[in-house]
Amino acid sequence: MGLVEYQLFSDGEGLGLEEKILSILGELLKGQEELRNDVTALKVGQEELRNDVTALKVGQEELRDDVTALKVGQEELRNDVTALKIGQEALTSEVTHIKLTLENETNVKIQALFDAREVQKDVNQHIFTELDQIKGKLDRLQIETAHVRVVK
Repeated sequence: MGLVEYQLFSDGEGLGLEEKILSILGELLKGQEELRNDVTALKVGQEELRNDVTALKVGQEELRDDVTALKVGQEELRNDVTALKIGQEALTSEVTHIKLTLENETNVKIQALFDAREVQKDVNQHIFTELDQIKGKLDRLQIETAHVRVVK
């Protein structure tokens, strides 16, 4: 025996069959309405889930675009770093070349200055020797001149 049959015939008080049917029908309609409301709520929830999934897909696509942009930026940074390394190597090479050139030119010039100084020292020594000789001659001349004056 089904639920409806049980409710119809289980009551021994003699309610009218029509009243029982109407009562059961009212409960069925009420249950049906609750089911409709539940189905409507489920459809609304399902639509909200679809919207959320769509929003997630859009967000995921935006993240993919951002990751792609980051990869491009990272590659540009790598290229910049490579260019900086190449430039640094070129500058290091130029500085080394300049350093060697300066060392070579400076050494030659310092050697020339040293040689010139040595020559000048020799010239000065010769001049001092000559001055000493001239001074000695002057002293003798003064003595002779003084002696000649005394004799006159």
